[in-house]
Amino acid sequence: MAAVAFFGLTAACSSDDEGANGSGGGGGSGGGGAPTPPIPAAPATCPTLATGNITVMDQQVQLWVGPAGTAGPIIFYWHGTGSNSGEALLLGSAVQEIQSNGGVIASFTTTTRTGDNTGNNVWFTGDFQMADQILACGVQQGVVDPRRIYAAGCSAGGLQAGAMTYDRSSYLAASMPNSGGTVFPYTLEDPSHTPAVITAHGGPQDMVIVSFSEMSARLDNGIKALGGFVVDCNHGGGHCGSPGELREAQWQFAKDHPFGVTPEPYASGLPASFPAYCQIL
Repeated sequence: MAAVAFFGLTAACSSDDEGANGSGGGGGSGGGGAPTPPIPAAPATCPTLATGNITVMDQQVQLWVGPAGTAGPIIFYWHGTGSNSGEALLLGSAVQEIQSNGGVIASFTTTTRTGDNTGNNVWFTGDFQMADQILACGVQQGVVDPRRIYAAGCSAGGLQAGAMTYDRSSYLAASMPNSGGTVFPYTLEDPSHTPAVITAHGGPQDMVIVSFSEMSARLDNGIKALGGFVVDCNHGGGHCGSPGELREAQWQFAKDHPFGVTPEPYASGLPASFPAYCQIL
């Protein structure tokens, strides 16, 4: 496996070997012929998914969960360097919507430090195995709709969300990084499915070691080249400075892009509510 060095960091140039497809589970079609992704096998003992904190792979994960037994979206949130799991509240109305109507937000606290570094040693590809377990338990407990699985994050967490777009392409419907993207090259875990992407970033001042405008472009161009639907939003502000209107647009984009959606809901253009600086690539 080849490796790439970037700003003194090294990561392998491929997706995580322990992918969701290797965990068991199966795909198929949902009601009305809608495709459903393969779901990883649940661990021997699942924690009850409820608002609060759980332990997964010896790491703490903060959850916001909707009504018991009510399936809804799941958002895997990865925080930035020096931040904490409460950063997921930046998702705005998505938090209240999920808690009221069903679904899960899982915000990770610390890394397992396994697999490949995805940015600056804050998150690693092995951390996606925590997401696999939470997803499997959520589907098992009836609080997760398997067609509505999303990744989000800011800064180092935005780079992790970008890596997850590739490393969990088998089940991820869409990703919505904020000042994120990808530092290293990746390959799709499942080449038959490319998640949709909406990136949010600023201009030249959106830089911490790397230019997050450039990192967002790497993710955008990589996913577009693989046939994925991509929207880029340059708000022109600073690092992780995505304004509320943009965060709401990202959440709307995610909801409008469940797994395997066809035809493309934005084929005729973006919703009028989206900021003018968002564009389809």
